[in-house]
Amino acid sequence: MDESELVVETLEGGRFLKRAQVMFERLREVGTECDTASNRTFLYSHYAGLVLLSFFNPALQSLRRLQGASEYKRVQKLLGDGERVALGSLSESVRVFDPALLEPMIQELIAELPQTHPGPGPGRTIPDSIPLELAQRLVAVDGSSLRALPQIVSMAGKGRGQGKWKIHLQFRPLAGIPAKATVTRDQVRSEGDERQVLAQTLESGCVYICDRGYERYALLNDIVAAQSDYVMRVQERPLEILEIRSLSLEAQAARVISDEVGRLAASQHTRGVQHSVRRIVLLKRDRGRQRSDRTSSDQVILLTNLLDVPAEVIAAIYELRWSIELFFRFLKHVLGCQRLLSNRSEGIAIQIYCALIACLLLAQATGGNVGKVCLDLICLHLQGWSTEAELLAALAKHRASEELRKAREARHR
Repeated sequence: MDESELVVETLEGGRFLKRAQVMFERLREVGTECDTASNRTFLYSHYAGLVLLSFFNPALQSLRRLQGASEYKRVQKLLGDGERVALGSLSESVRVFDPALLEPMIQELIAELPQTHPGPGPGRTIPDSIPLELAQRLVAVDGSSLRALPQIVSMAGKGRGQGKWKIHLQFRPLAGIPAKATVTRDQVRSEGDERQVLAQTLESGCVYICDRGYERYALLNDIVAAQSDYVMRVQERPLEILEIRSLSLEAQAARVISDEVGRLAASQHTRGVQHSVRRIVLLKRDRGRQRSDRTSSDQVILLTNLLDVPAEVIAAIYELRWSIELFFRFLKHVLGCQRLLSNRSEGIAIQIYCALIACLLLAQATGGNVGKVCLDLICLHLQGWSTEAELLAALAKHRASEELRKAREARHR
């Protein structure tokens, strides 16, 4: 089966949505444990299916519109013996639905993608300077704030700032797919502290790429204890220098201005790092506007425990941290996750996890990256405005246009 046949097979009749509904069927019994009267008709599988459907129809961006869609026979059939649901039930049912039950489904879809399969959203080229074995271990981590719809916050009687949530994401740049996601309240400390969330979800064999918000000596120790590695941007800290390394021509071309190995000693407020660290300083690229909330600097300071990897490769690894920023933009501006359907943590987590499931389904369905144009074409097809042949022709035309644009950019570099 060639690529065009695969796309037809997967997209025909919304089959990739049906693939998700088969998985959601595992959730039918969730929340029914206390239903002694056996009269609950709106199930977790129905709710998750409606939320997933919202990502493929711009008219379904609120609970009221999802409730209206539940009246249609075709939607009910897609959800599997679903029926019209009351708005109150749609809003309150998330109290009994556990978002964590969606996580295994995300991991299942990730496992189904071939190792070299590109993920959805904007592509990010892995430089040839990074060996494949190392690129397979890379995990970019970051958090992004989300805010419930103002009218939801107002109706819930929330004070200012209490409708804010944060998604903590681990993202694999090589595959272009999320590896893990956690949703918390947007707090500097407690459950929303991004360093604490990462420390609780560490795995072995990874190279975590982090920005300055993750700087904490205890986290560096935790990453090494988990038998993983890190490349982290930090502020300038006192370093007991043990070795000053000479810079190769390749390192200098990558804007590396110093490469040192040493130890980070304990301070009044922190315990020391219990392993040797490497500090690599880069000249910052001159691009974009300066942020007013941060001090200006012409240097980027990186810490890593990868002592034997060339400095230019460490610099290239850190550049890939931007892949997770691009994926957040895809989630918010392409899939529409700026508009939250619920003001409860369970409902928000379900929406985010369903968004990740949508991303993975799109990656399977199209065999490549999916941006705004491709998603719009798929949505029109699912709504019955185009045939499979017309969709394939439009996708092929768009891919050809993108390849031509990339070729022009390459010639002008």
